Amino acid sequence: MAQRRLIVIVAAAGALVLAVAPAGAGPSSGQRGTLTLSHRVDTSDSLYIEGSVSYLRLKHGGRVVARRSGSGPIHTRLHPHGGLYRVVSYQRPCDGNCSTLDPPTDRCSKRVRVYAGETSAVRAVTRPGNGCTIRVAEPAAFPPARRIRAARDYVRGRAVSSLAVIDTHGRLHGFAPHRRYVTASVVKAMLLVGRLRQLGNHLPSAADRAVLEPMIEASDNDAADAAYSWVGDAGLLAVGKRAGMHDLVVPGGHWGNVQFSAADQAHLFLGIDRLVPPRSRGYALHVLSSIASYQRWGFSRFSLRRGWHTFFKGGWRTTGIGSLVHEAALFKRGGRRFSLVVLTDGNPSHDYGTETLRGVAQRIFR
Repeated sequence: MAQRRLIVIVAAAGALVLAVAPAGAGPSSGQRGTLTLSHRVDTSDSLYIEGSVSYLRLKHGGRVVARRSGSGPIHTRLHPHGGLYRVVSYQRPCDGNCSTLDPPTDRCSKRVRVYAGETSAVRAVTRPGNGCTIRVAEPAAFPPARRIRAARDYVRGRAVSSLAVIDTHGRLHGFAPHRRYVTASVVKAMLLVGRLRQLGNHLPSAADRAVLEPMIEASDNDAADAAYSWVGDAGLLAVGKRAGMHDLVVPGGHWGNVQFSAADQAHLFLGIDRLVPPRSRGYALHVLSSIASYQRWGFSRFSLRRGWHTFFKGGWRTTGIGSLVHEAALFKRGGRRFSLVVLTDGNPSHDYGTETLRGVAQRIFR
């Protein structure tokens, strides 16, 4: 027999309403968001019948996952998983003795998307005999499109560069986001994830920490060699597959030979804490937020002052066409998250490359 879960909704005014929905009826897209629902009836209309009952239904995948009804205004706040829903509003005109046999009238519906960590609002108004209207207010994505355009235009005028941003609505933006680059030390974040996944539900030991922390915080190459001996090419490929890194190339032999794109790293960092077992998530974020000061040459000086918790990894090396400078990051604030990646090569100097990183961050966080 299928399991069922009990959904309890308490409105700001009115009685407690219980709704039973099949387990798994809500979306499976991860963290919860907030959805405020309100409904009122235009009682000034001559067709309004005192005591009529109004109904709101929240559906996902054709299933009712929450419901509210009352003879007065309805106001409620829900916390569903992020995903696409449909709000349905209708009324049963009666004199206070409504029955489910009474035919519903003035029915209308509208789709609303709920974003993890953000608030969407739905306002429905019924005009008896004349239908109803539903207005939806969804939160604006961050970074705003105009800031992403400014960053893209800036990158276009620099040396060989790529930009990838996955905004708080989960949409990918960028400039040449699928161009492949040698990873440099940014790949060490993948080694961190790979090792923590190997450990499963076990926290990293002292021996693990002695390798993982200098590898990330100080970008120690000897530590990366040790981590690579544990994770190997198969482990890197497994991390890439899990993260959705479709441009990843792992030639083998050494972690420094790996190639990926800005889009790859944007997908990796957006969910980097979710790629590791739950017991290790706090540790992973702690390490990625504890980068040594001399390794902080790009995004963090702009993001931190705007209140965004910043988890990142940078990398640099020389190549056949100049200096290569990369940075990839996850930013979190108040339940919202987005990722930003800038990959560059052919820079005339390391300073020129870091200037590109800072120029992008300045336009994103201004």
